[in-house]
Amino acid sequence: MNLWEGPAVTASADIHAARDLRLLRDLYRALADPTRLRICAILGESGPLPVNELSARFGLSQPLISWHLRILRNSGLIETRPHGREKLCALRPAAFAALAAAQQRLVAGELRVAATAGLDGGSVARVR
Repeated sequence: MNLWEGPAVTASADIHAARDLRLLRDLYRALADPTRLRICAILGESGPLPVNELSARFGLSQPLISWHLRILRNSGLIETRPHGREKLCALRPAAFAALAAAQQRLVAGELRVAATAGLDGGSVARVR
């Protein structure tokens, strides 16, 4: 341990690593479902779309597509905004950038194994 890596720095690194690991876990869970992954692909290709358009493209009922959209929205991967009488859904590029950055740190070995403590509990991490 060098002069700059005291206990406070190590604790801070562990906190950031644990945050990254929770973020990866939660975003992977949200994207693990094929329907939600396809929703993201369609929104990436087409741009913002109304909920009823997504429902029609998938051949799913509006309540079922809304359930998938809620999971994506709660994870921070998409946002919805009113547009007249409809709700438009759009990807949040910042969420995918945060996912890519956390993946990069994971692959580079920058996430400490000690940070895995506490990963089993807790609520869904939302990308801000």
